[in-house]
Amino acid sequence: MGESTGEPPAGLIRFINTPIAQPFIQARNVGFVSAVVASLVLGGMTALLTTSNALAFTISVVSFVANASFVMNRYLGHASTPLAVNLNHPFMDGSSFGTAEVQVQLSNGKWVDTGSHRTKLISDELIGGFNIVHDTIDFPVIGHFSTAKKRTPLLTRHMALINQAIALRDAVNDIPDPIADARGRETKESGLLERSWLEEEQEIEVESPLVSFFKREE
Repeated sequence: MGESTGEPPAGLIRFINTPIAQPFIQARNVGFVSAVVASLVLGGMTALLTTSNALAFTISVVSFVANASFVMNRYLGHASTPLAVNLNHPFMDGSSFGTAEVQVQLSNGKWVDTGSHRTKLISDELIGGFNIVHDTIDFPVIGHFSTAKKRTPLLTRHMALINQAIALRDAVNDIPDPIADARGRETKESGLLERSWLEEEQEIEVESPLVSFFKREE
């Protein structure tokens, strides 16, 4: 059912319907009200200055359409995020009583689990657009994600939200963050190399904070 209607599978909530996305809906509603007020004020001022009701009406309508279109485009940028989570995910802003889940929607409407790694986009040279892949050494493909001909700010925003959702999912599920682990290893290796160099250079008495830290750990 989810594949044909575009709705996520049972038990999953589309990003725009999660509590964390409610400010976007509120901003849309406020934006529409502001567009109405602005169009009425502009139309009223035009009517007073020109005594032409037709011109005032036209300006009022044009003003509303322009402002409402801007507000709607910004809202749709968030509402179209092809991301869904379950009730245990931190995006739901509640207590977790089980395993958090994250799924993304592919270009054909199918919803799939993101797997155990962060994701990124790579060009699909065969059919065009972009594939969503695991951000690992060999970039295994999850599926075809977008038919866009080039990478847009909207796609970048979608990927940022998806990876944030994955990171929070792993935090709730107590899964180690591979990026944090890699950075930790780099820091340790850098510190150990620096310590080795300092030990060889006996005339240098000042040690870096990293060196001092590792010496305390010994």
